[in-house]
Amino acid sequence: MRCPRWQQLLLFVLLSMLMAAPVFAEEMTPEDSLQDVKIDREATPAERSAVAEEMKQAATAIEPESTSGIQSSGTFNLKEAVLKALADNPSIEAVRRGATSAEESRKAARGSFGPSLNTTYTALHTDRSSYNTHNTYLWSVKVSQPIFTGFKLLATYNSAALTAQSKDLALGQAELNLIFLVQQNFINLLTARENVESAKDSVERLASQLKVAQAFYDVGLKPRIDVLRAEAQLSEAEDTLISAQNKVVIQEARLNTLLNLPVNAHINYKGELAYFPFEQPLEVSLDTAAHYRPDILIARKATEISQEQVTVAASEFYPQVSASVEWTKTGDGLEVNGFDSSTNPTALSETTVGAKASWDLFSWGTTYFATTSAKQTVLSNKASEANTWQEAAYQVKSRYLNIINAAKRIKVAEKTVAAAEEAYRMAVARYQAQVGTNTDVLDAQADLSSAEASLITARGDYMISVASLYNATGRKVPGLTTSDVINQTGSGLEADIAKDLKNDVAADSTDDTGAQN
Repeated sequence: MRCPRWQQLLLFVLLSMLMAAPVFAEEMTPEDSLQDVKIDREATPAERSAVAEEMKQAATAIEPESTSGIQSSGTFNLKEAVLKALADNPSIEAVRRGATSAEESRKAARGSFGPSLNTTYTALHTDRSSYNTHNTYLWSVKVSQPIFTGFKLLATYNSAALTAQSKDLALGQAELNLIFLVQQNFINLLTARENVESAKDSVERLASQLKVAQAFYDVGLKPRIDVLRAEAQLSEAEDTLISAQNKVVIQEARLNTLLNLPVNAHINYKGELAYFPFEQPLEVSLDTAAHYRPDILIARKATEISQEQVTVAASEFYPQVSASVEWTKTGDGLEVNGFDSSTNPTALSETTVGAKASWDLFSWGTTYFATTSAKQTVLSNKASEANTWQEAAYQVKSRYLNIINAAKRIKVAEKTVAAAEEAYRMAVARYQAQVGTNTDVLDAQADLSSAEASLITARGDYMISVASLYNATGRKVPGLTTSDVINQTGSGLEADIAKDLKNDVAADSTDDTGAQN
């Protein structure tokens, strides 16, 4: 009796497993057997070290590819960083393209003054024959020249030209804002670096105090609480140092992005917080803002553009006059070479010269109300222009006062730092002589750190206040010194201001003389 097929297959599988078992047992090591049996035992320190080393190697193996190929190096001071940002920052390029677009629109509006050339080809088929043909073909060339459009073309061109100028001013505004943004972040970087140095000094002072307190405690001269308080203060100082170091890295990354550099680029931004006298009077700052601040000039251009739009709207009150010259060629074939019939009285071609005048006499008040609306827009823009000036004047004065405030804070902070340093030295000496307390030393150290932080902040605020005032007056000063003013006005900003003030004085003198006469 034969076994069924499925029983034969089952028997074959069982025999194969029995034959493979000894081979598998020989390949297993004793360590594998132990691991299979004792999987819950504690790992030895050596095993832990080996595992940690393997994990470290694995982590190194899966690290992202090095970015050294895209990292840049270089050195930039404040002025160089600003100029680099102006040249390469994408936001400036976007505004620059907008200014170029407005200039092309101005050129397009200028083209409306000239004649236009038009050509037309027409094919007609009629049910009834005309001149012994059902098909008629016409080709015409026409030159048209507007003669009078109610000043619409002129106003449209002026509006486009003013818009182009406004876009150029917007580019200047974008550059002005970028300059201030770079300067602000550069100064913040310098401030962060000085905060790091101050934090390091605090850590060193507290570490030294901890050693002294520990030594006194070891010999039984001071209680344990002095050591614990010193350790706590040291930990807080280390935490402050870590935060300050992190802020430095963040500020460097921010500057890299503003300069259109890789965010991981290793750039040496060199400079230091410094006090330099700012002697420009408030009146000169206000006059500078009135003449050169871009948003004020943009508001002024908006008023002028709206006035041109009044002219455009009112152009419909006037007749529209144009002249034209048209040459027409007619025929019964695609080539438009006349008609085959000799009885056709139509000439092969003809030239027409003419003028056209049209005048919309009544349109239910459409033109009137459109003109009235445009006039209201003019009044609105004038009010906005006045408000822009008021806001600008406030910004100039507030930032001018911030400079004065920061300068005073610097003087006060310098005195405070000197006093805090002396107090700290006295507290340390008294503690080491065992006539002072650990609390006195820690308090003096905290006062010194606070005084140093106040001085650093005041110096940074002073430089930022100067940069912000330049921004409020419309001056582009990359290095925060008057010798770095970017010349925009031909003779230089200072010369222009002096000239304006001289003209104002001369005008006032003339008025006074006329009044006396």
